[in-house]
Amino acid sequence: MKPHILLMGEAVTLTHVVRPTLLADALHAAGYGVTLACDPRFNALIGPRPYRTIALKSSIDPATSTALLKQNQPLFSVETFNAYVREDVRLMRLVQPQLVVGDMRQSLAISAQLTKVPYVNIINAHWSPWSDEPFALVDHPLHKVLGRDTGDRLLSLLTPLGSMMMALPINIAALNNGVAPIGAGLRETFCAGDYVVYPDIPELSPTRPLPPNHRYIGPLDFSPQMAPPPWWDAVPGDKPVIYVNLGSSGEPALLEAILAGLADLPVTVIAATAHPGAVLEVPANAFVADYLPGDAAAARAALVICNAGASSGCQALMAGTPFLGIASNTDQLSYGTMVAKTGAAENLREDEVTVERVRETVARMLASPGYREAAQCLKQDLARYDAKANFVAFVGEILAAPLKAFSSEVDTGSHAENASTREPTAASLS
Repeated sequence: MKPHILLMGEAVTLTHVVRPTLLADALHAAGYGVTLACDPRFNALIGPRPYRTIALKSSIDPATSTALLKQNQPLFSVETFNAYVREDVRLMRLVQPQLVVGDMRQSLAISAQLTKVPYVNIINAHWSPWSDEPFALVDHPLHKVLGRDTGDRLLSLLTPLGSMMMALPINIAALNNGVAPIGAGLRETFCAGDYVVYPDIPELSPTRPLPPNHRYIGPLDFSPQMAPPPWWDAVPGDKPVIYVNLGSSGEPALLEAILAGLADLPVTVIAATAHPGAVLEVPANAFVADYLPGDAAAARAALVICNAGASSGCQALMAGTPFLGIASNTDQLSYGTMVAKTGAAENLREDEVTVERVRETVARMLASPGYREAAQCLKQDLARYDAKANFVAFVGEILAAPLKAFSSEVDTGSHAENASTREPTAASLS
């Protein structure tokens, strides 16, 4: 029998549950033993799986995570990391995996060392320490005092200090659990792991030459398997279709403002609220549902309006459709900015959204064929990658070779040695 692999997804957003689920599917199909652990809040969208699934007891509340991301605050406190480590260790003792894979489950950088299980981290390439993509904050008090441009310039000077402060909770938690600090800054802690896989392509999210234990695998696209809403076949085809989906982190009030901005344009709107039960004022040219089959909606659209994040933005690009990104946090703004450099997108920060601004931007994008041409080029680049096959192949390499064969070209510090020589402390496992 092939080795058993534990995959864990932290439910900050749907993305971080979907990606390990898709990779678990691929590993299961390849004959590996698989256990998937994640918060059950997205079970209705993802559906049952043909392998063992376990509900995580410790997972951050979505409203809390959204607020912290907007405030540019660390997602996890020292206390949260300590609780996560305890559950991680309990699960790994229960499952006895030969490999653990995590998406936004940053506590695994500690718990994988305590249990001596090799750890594969799923993270987007613009967070890599080998990426030169600058980060910009969507909103900050300095913007109100100094203006956007001056505020951004000052914040860029403060980035090293801010990065260190953001990394402080996990480093303190590491010391609490008898493990060396994880990394000096945000990029290092986000990309901590024995191995790192990027669900991106270097043509869009470039990095400097990577160490051999880091690997691009390509995009992981997900669309809920559901019947389309009753109005799906009644959508008129005589006007451009705009697909709007701000994802699980988007707010209904923001969606309502976007719909109002599109109300007077000669377009038809199909929109997903991603918030069941949300009460919206829906204009006459819009069709709305809680969820939509995103791949089909993006393929049908002349333009996608999304949160600019890697999952929603990439889904548009895989259909060859340009997007207007409405970013509410740094991660979304970073990905949207990279796509905008190719000519396939435009971006607005959440606080820049007005009815007039949405109307003007959408009208301009629809009038310019260059956006679709750039999106079609990226579609071809993305189509060259098979993320599931690439990941399964990388797992085969990992399990067939010692860690040092991969890490010899990169300074990994003392973490690997610590993981192989230190016994977990009683306090860590309580």
